[in-house]
Amino acid sequence: MPNEPRPRLSFDPEDTGESASHRRADREPRPRDFAASAKRRGGVTRDTAPTKPAKIKPTKLRIIGGQMRGRGIVYMGDRSTRPMKDSIRETLFNILGKAIKGTIALDLFAGTGVLAIESLSRGSVKAVAIERLGNAAKVIRSSADAIGIGDELSVLTGDSFRLAPARMKEIAAEDQSGSPVPWVVYFCPPYAMWTDMTEKMFELLQITAEFAPVGSHLVAETDKYFDVTTFPFENWDIRRKGNVTLSFLEILEKDKP
Repeated sequence: MPNEPRPRLSFDPEDTGESASHRRADREPRPRDFAASAKRRGGVTRDTAPTKPAKIKPTKLRIIGGQMRGRGIVYMGDRSTRPMKDSIRETLFNILGKAIKGTIALDLFAGTGVLAIESLSRGSVKAVAIERLGNAAKVIRSSADAIGIGDELSVLTGDSFRLAPARMKEIAAEDQSGSPVPWVVYFCPPYAMWTDMTEKMFELLQITAEFAPVGSHLVAETDKYFDVTTFPFENWDIRRKGNVTLSFLEILEKDKP
């Protein structure tokens, strides 16, 4: 069988005779898209923007005890006002027990206002909620009006370190009876405040102890890592539950909490 003719190759006058691999090497390299490659692999790069925490949807908290048990309180989902867990709140009020009845409740870092409202449900005669965020304070007022306790709950908007001492002084001056109404004062700020603003928090504890009548209770909520043995005064009743520490102090004598 005769040999088939070999195909003729066209002549390229610009061909220097170098191999194809050499010609490819002479070309300018194409930039590589590392971000796209990382995305395909499911990884991250230095330029990848940090993801924002998922938003918490508005919901309702429930009052867990007292006359208003089961009623709802609005929580708008703001992480800076995230409320105390129901189980912790129930433990707190179980420890206070009957001591809550007939008191004036002051929630100095109110957030949702649930502690002030729960106190009224369980027997406090009136309550004060201080919240620095205007929108959160507005929601507290709306919740109080919806439940029908707008007259018993006073909501103040602003800095607790400035507003609380002034309001305590006013309450003490208003109560000129021979047997002043005891207070229950809640110190339940974002946990970071105990470490970032320790001196101011301790000063507020001391000021409160000076103004609060005999028979009053101070309640502090911290995370389990904060050393509550450094609190001003002695005789704190310290209770730990999971990652949370609740500390209780009863004012038994003036000038000697």
